Amino acid sequence: MTTAKLRVRFAETDQMGIVHHSNYAIWFELARVNWLDDRNMSYKEWEDSGVSLAVSELQVQYRNSAKFDDEINVEVILTVAKSRRSQFEYRLFRSNDNALIATGKTTHTPTNRQGQAIRLPEKWLSQLQNHLESSF
Repeated sequence: MTTAKLRVRFAETDQMGIVHHSNYAIWFELARVNWLDDRNMSYKEWEDSGVSLAVSELQVQYRNSAKFDDEINVEVILTVAKSRRSQFEYRLFRSNDNALIATGKTTHTPTNRQGQAIRLPEKWLSQLQNHLESSF
């Protein structure tokens, strides 16, 4: 598991004073890239080799509101690693009271530079499979 820490910026809130729902996908991406970095799998290196992990599905379940200046911990694990599909799961907690803010999943399809679905090269697949975890 990797935990990404962030502080809610004012620009991430909506007219109701809570975090706009669109920001959760960005926070998932931040945690996912940190997860790869923590395991010496630079996403930049993947892209330089012509492989991207396109988001093919995104799920978010909102549990509590996050507001401006809240400190948020985004936990991420890899739960599926196959040649044509991978999946990450996320949990977001507010730091000061450990309240569960949201849970989510992203499913990814490996693609080439032309955006076509491909099989994940064995080098990357085996590295991912070495770091599989059960669901939260």
